[in-house]
Amino acid sequence: MSVTRVGRRLGALSALCVILAVSGADAVAQTVEFRRGTRGDAVADGVLTRVLERGNYRVLTGDSVLAAGDVMVGDVILIGGALRVEGRIEGSLVGVQSDIFARPGGRFDGAVAVLGGGFYGSSLAQLDSPVVDASRVAYRVEVTEDGTYVISAPGGKTAVRLPGLYGFLMPQYDRVNAVTFVWGIGLEPGPQAWMPEAAARVRFYTVREAFDGELELKWRFGRQAVIVRGGRAVRSNDRWINSDLENSLYALIGGIDTRNYYDARFAEAVIRLETGTHYRWTNDLIAGWERADSLVNRDPFSIFSVRGGFQPNAPVTPADAASLALQSVFQFRDRRLSKLEIEMSVEHADQEVAGDLSFTLFGAAARADLRVGSEATLVLEARGQAPTSSGAPAQRWRALGGWGTVPTLLPVGRQGDRMWWGAATYRLPLARVGARWRLVPWLQYAAGNAWVDEGQRPPAVHNLAAGLSLGPLALGIFSDPSDDFRTVLGLGFDRYR
Repeated sequence: MSVTRVGRRLGALSALCVILAVSGADAVAQTVEFRRGTRGDAVADGVLTRVLERGNYRVLTGDSVLAAGDVMVGDVILIGGALRVEGRIEGSLVGVQSDIFARPGGRFDGAVAVLGGGFYGSSLAQLDSPVVDASRVAYRVEVTEDGTYVISAPGGKTAVRLPGLYGFLMPQYDRVNAVTFVWGIGLEPGPQAWMPEAAARVRFYTVREAFDGELELKWRFGRQAVIVRGGRAVRSNDRWINSDLENSLYALIGGIDTRNYYDARFAEAVIRLETGTHYRWTNDLIAGWERADSLVNRDPFSIFSVRGGFQPNAPVTPADAASLALQSVFQFRDRRLSKLEIEMSVEHADQEVAGDLSFTLFGAAARADLRVGSEATLVLEARGQAPTSSGAPAQRWRALGGWGTVPTLLPVGRQGDRMWWGAATYRLPLARVGARWRLVPWLQYAAGNAWVDEGQRPPAVHNLAAGLSLGPLALGIFSDPSDDFRTVLGLGFDRYR
């Protein structure tokens, strides 16, 4: 039995806490400005305009709960967060890029409008009027230098937008590029229907001293869209495991990188179709071309070297792939099933038509968040992919290992064009620590495998875990009962917060 050293993890914990304390704080601005456009929802625009004209509103950001028996007087504008209402709001409620949950006993005395995000109601909640649903309209939110929230409806005047801080986005860190600096710029179309939304990204990779970038053009037709994108970028099929910020901090602090990477020149054309009112079903039909090249580790810096440090980056097949793909995502929420997401995909390439490769690859993923009692939740997850008998090239492989999949495996300890992974996590929130964080014990069972058909399939890896989460951080002990109970002490972000 081997246990990861606690001292190294505590050092990582200190650094993560500092970063999260800075990046996770709620914005304090309380002023909102609205910019109308020609393609907004007229009824939703009217609700927001009347709230701003009255002036008696408060701004909420992040996740909030209005407990049973509590009363919030005045109008509320929720921006980029989630609000669970068990008490009473004596005013109108406008959610912008946010989720509103009406719990049993909740009461809304004014209008409720959703401008991006979703409203998830309860038959035991009271609403004075039907919800104004503009969830499919692309409203935008920006924060000016003086702290004002600017809500923009689509179809306003043509404008150039700089995301992040003057166009500079959050840097990233990994084992093949070290620090990646990203600068972006966007063009928001005016009332001219022929003008697309445009977004460009330019990246500089410090250790490779290389630039790349990409351009995306999007034409919206109601809830449907046509998208054209192309350029050069570093791609990974393992981004589902951890977010860019999380993976960057793991790599910088502990020498842990849960992704494989490859260099890609690409061009794609996408037809996007969306449907659904209480659910969302999005289908992307993608015709694409890609030229893949391998990347290697460049001996990046890390504060600690946990479990041997960085693992080698897997090579890919240097070839052109011309393919047609269909990606479908279904999302649904209600009172008992708080979240259900299902993804399915199929990609086919034929070298007789174009490119150098022929393969067919199927993929699927699902996640369900189930309420168990009043507070506990059971999160069920599954993901997998499989090619036909001819297999798929290495640039379509997926990896398992490290925090987020089966932690007793080294990061990217298993990889291949055939992969499956599943997990069941039981969470029981306990006492609050401060105004925002809760202490959450949890239990988890996870299992998975990845391999290629050319070799012998290895035995599946199983993990049993028990842990404790506080705010955005989680600490857990993971054991593999099939390998003499190999045990690992892990510290990372709470993936279910």
